[in-house]
Amino acid sequence: MLHEQMRANQEQSKVIETLTGEVQLLREQIAYLTNKLYGKSKETLPEQLSGQMSLDLFDVPTAPQPLAEEVTIKTHQRRKGLKTKKLADFPTKEVHHELSEDDRLCAHCGTMMIDMGTKKVREEIAFHQARIETLQHVQHSYCCKACERTGETSLKKAPVPKPLLQNSLASPSVVSETIRLKFKQKVPAYRQEEYWQQLGLDISRDNISNWHIRVSQDYLSLVVERFHQELSKRNIAYADETTYRVLESNKTTTYYWIFSSSLQEKYPVAIYHHSETRSKEIPKDFLKSYGGYLHCDGYTGYDDLPNIYTVRCWAHVRRKFYETMPKAQGETEHPAAYVLSVFKTCFKKEQDWKNLSPEERLQKRAEELRPLLNQLFSYIATIPAVPKSKLDKAIQYMGKHRLSMERIFEDGRLELTNNQSERLVKELVMCRKNQLFSTSLSGAQTTGEILSVIKTAELNGLNSTKYLQYLFEELPNMPVLTADHLDAYLPW
Repeated sequence: MLHEQMRANQEQSKVIETLTGEVQLLREQIAYLTNKLYGKSKETLPEQLSGQMSLDLFDVPTAPQPLAEEVTIKTHQRRKGLKTKKLADFPTKEVHHELSEDDRLCAHCGTMMIDMGTKKVREEIAFHQARIETLQHVQHSYCCKACERTGETSLKKAPVPKPLLQNSLASPSVVSETIRLKFKQKVPAYRQEEYWQQLGLDISRDNISNWHIRVSQDYLSLVVERFHQELSKRNIAYADETTYRVLESNKTTTYYWIFSSSLQEKYPVAIYHHSETRSKEIPKDFLKSYGGYLHCDGYTGYDDLPNIYTVRCWAHVRRKFYETMPKAQGETEHPAAYVLSVFKTCFKKEQDWKNLSPEERLQKRAEELRPLLNQLFSYIATIPAVPKSKLDKAIQYMGKHRLSMERIFEDGRLELTNNQSERLVKELVMCRKNQLFSTSLSGAQTTGEILSVIKTAELNGLNSTKYLQYLFEELPNMPVLTADHLDAYLPW
C-alpha cells in the first residue's frame, strides 16, 4: 500500500507539474496579448512595470526628501540669423502701407503732408494656391524663299517634344504632382479628386490610377530594372517583407519584398518588389545574380540562398526576449532581464563606434563585443525555461541563428540590426494605411516601382518630385530606352 501510495503521489506530481506549466504558458500568452492591445509598442523596460504606465493613485506617500543643493542652469541664448536664412531663397514682395490723401492733411493747418521715409515692420511668408494653365504646343514651319525662286522646295519644322502619354491631357508636372500627393503626402486617388476639382481640373480617380500605371509600365519599370542590376553588383544588401491586399488576386494576402543596398554605398538603391506569395523562390529569383551578405530577419525563406550569407538582426533576437518579460518584477530577476541588459550594452557600444572606419569598427567588435556575445550564449544555455514557453522559444531562436549573428565579426560594414529595411517598410505601411488596398495586380506592381524610384532618389539626395518630372520630360524623347541610354538618367 505504501509503494502504491508513493507511485500515485509521483503521478500526481507529474500531473501538477504539467498543469502548472500549462497555466504559466496561458498566463504568459494573456499578458503578451494584453500588452499588444494596450501596452506600449516601444521596447523599453521601466523599473517596475512593462506595458501601460502606472498612475500610482493608491501608493503610500513617501517621506519628503531633503532639498538638494542649488544648481545654476545656463540661460538659453537665442541664435540670430535663422529667420533671415529661412527667407533667403524666396522672392521678396514689398507691401507698402500708405495714408490716403484725405488722411495726409495736417490736423493743425490743413496742409498736405509729404512722405518722410519708410520703416520695415515685419516679415512673413505668403502662400499662393497652385494654379493650372493649358499648354498649347504650336509648331512653327520654315521655308526657303531663295530655293523657291529656283524651283526647289526647302522646308523645316521646329521639333516638338513627344507627350508623356499619347491621347492624354496629362503633362509631366501634373503626373508628378499626383504621385507626390499619393506617395509622399499619402493622399489616395479618391481623395485627390476633390483637391483637383477645387483647382478647376475635373479628373477622376481612374484617370490618376491609369496615369500611374502607364508611366510605370513605359518608363519607371525600366529605371527600376537598372536599380536591380546595380544592386546585383554590390556585396552587402538588406531584405524584408510585409503584407498587402490586392482585390484582383486570388490570394487573401500578397507581399511586398523590400531589397536595398547599404546606405554606406556611394549610390544606394531601394527596390519594392511585389509578389503574390511569400515563397522562398521570390528572394531566390530576385537575388540570383547577387552574391554577398544579406541582412534579414529570422524568416527561413532567406536560408540556403546560393552565394548569399545571411546576417540575422540582433534587434529581432532581442525582441523575442523582451516579449518574455513578466508584467511585474518578482523577488528574483527574470533571466530575460540579464539578456536584455547585455543587448543594451552591445547596441550602446555600436552606437559609439558609428563614426569609425569599417576596419576600426571590426577591431572594436572583436575586442569588446565578441566576449559579451560568447558570455551571453553560455548564459542562455543554463536558463531553465518551461518547454514551448516564450522564453524557451527565444532561447531556441537565438541558438538557431548564432552563426548568422556572428557574421558581423567578418566585415566592419555590416550592421547589428536590419533597421534600415524596417524604415523602408514603414514608407509602404503608411501608404497601406491610407490606400487600404490595390484593385489590380498591375496597380500593386506600379506602387512598388514608383516607391522604388522615389526612395532611391531621396537616398541619393534628390527631390523625388523634381526627379520624376525630369524623367517624364526626358525619357519619352529618347530614341530607344536601353540600359546604356538610361545610365545618364539614374539618380546619381
